[in-house]
Amino acid sequence: MPFFSLRPDRPISLSGMQDEMNHLIERVWHSGLSSGPFDGQEWAPPVDIYDEPERYVVHLEIPGVDPASIDVTHVGRELTIRGTKPTPYDEESPAKQVRNERRFGSFCRTIDLPADVDAEGLSADCSGGILTISMPKSETSRPKSVKVNVEDG
Repeated sequence: MPFFSLRPDRPISLSGMQDEMNHLIERVWHSGLSSGPFDGQEWAPPVDIYDEPERYVVHLEIPGVDPASIDVTHVGRELTIRGTKPTPYDEESPAKQVRNERRFGSFCRTIDLPADVDAEGLSADCSGGILTISMPKSETSRPKSVKVNVEDG
């Protein structure tokens, strides 16, 4: 009998709540507070963002995710990455789960960019389970140097 539910499609029992708390404690213990989603998602890949002089670079850890199934969308100053990491066992598998540390399911990461980017120059590559998204900064977002004129006098 469900105790309550944050998501109507997934009732939570007291046992389920204990499992979720155990997962939360494990994530915080091993990865820190920024390790995962607290917004109801099954999981979210860790992300690193770099600000280089000419571009922004985003790296996501997505081992087990088919790169062809990933959707990368850019609108304004938002970059959204969606995908799904399929579970290796389905509900009808005869395998009995003994331990559950890996996360599976769909994810959606939305990143607020600090400045405008050139949408035409966006690129995404995946190698070794790491998705790398490169976004050239727009001309108005790039640093500009101004030469100081000196008058003799």
